[in-house]
Amino acid sequence: MEIYSLRASNNFLFRDNSRNARPVDGTDFGKAAQPDAATGFEETINRIDFTRVSPRELREIAREYYDAGKISHDTWLELSSELPAQTLNANGEVIDTADVTDDTDFDFVTYFSDRMEIARSIGTADEVEKMQDVLSFLAST
Repeated sequence: MEIYSLRASNNFLFRDNSRNARPVDGTDFGKAAQPDAATGFEETINRIDFTRVSPRELREIAREYYDAGKISHDTWLELSSELPAQTLNANGEVIDTADVTDDTDFDFVTYFSDRMEIARSIGTADEVEKMQDVLSFLAST
């Protein structure tokens, strides 16, 4: 083991810095263009699988679309509303959703598709139209 004096310590620290040095290619700087926020948001939305998204994420996405004027107020309300503790599927079976939290992945495509089928069977024309708007939003993003 070698011992160096304190006066030589500065020279020692930088003595063999060629091992740690990495070449920097100056041509890489400035090549990456800054994407604008709207384009980045649209690309993020296009990658979302609404069969596996949390209620919180769905509300955030719906809010962005509503603020941008891309969905109606009724569609935003449906997308951002809380899930009931229990719901029916298209076959009339009771589905327990009490364990779904804001951070739990949930299949919203099936949920709203089942609601659409129920609205067609026993609902009003307004309810059917709302569900069609919600499903077209889920299909287009």
